[in-house]
Amino acid sequence: MHAVATPPDTATRRTEELAAFLRVGAGRLVGALTLITGSRAAAEDALQDALVKAWHRHDEPFDNLTAWITVVATNNARSTWRRNQAEQRALDKLGGRALPATATQTEPDDALHAALRTLPERERQVAVLHYVLDQSVAQVAAALGVTDGTVKTLLSRARAHLAERLRAGDDATDPTGGVQ
Repeated sequence: MHAVATPPDTATRRTEELAAFLRVGAGRLVGALTLITGSRAAAEDALQDALVKAWHRHDEPFDNLTAWITVVATNNARSTWRRNQAEQRALDKLGGRALPATATQTEPDDALHAALRTLPERERQVAVLHYVLDQSVAQVAAALGVTDGTVKTLLSRARAHLAERLRAGDDATDPTGGVQ
């Protein structure tokens, strides 16, 4: 009598899918989420929440688990950022203390990281998803629930703002003030 191998149950299969994602894509996504939120801890929390949601939905098949996790983690990060901004505004109105700045790990290009933080939220999200995570315009549009044209417009604005900001940073470090 031969033993017949039974297919893994859905929870086991999802656990294996999540483990594969953690090995291959988690680090990159945390980096992108750090650029969106300005905090590595907030980025890790957003990713962890997305992973928990994915595991709890182990009975649901996903066409692309990585894309689903990216969208959910990005939405989690945006929600956390909005909540923190609302808390800060409330504290400011009440004359309370400012929330302490969260420490972030040093990024390879501090000027770019600083410039990204100055972008409006939507431009920053689109730029990070497109340029850092290499998502297509269509993927970014689907992730954020906007049209391709909106993504293209936001990318154009983000590039212009980044170029202006990075140019201003170069002038600030140039002892001649950019005069030649």
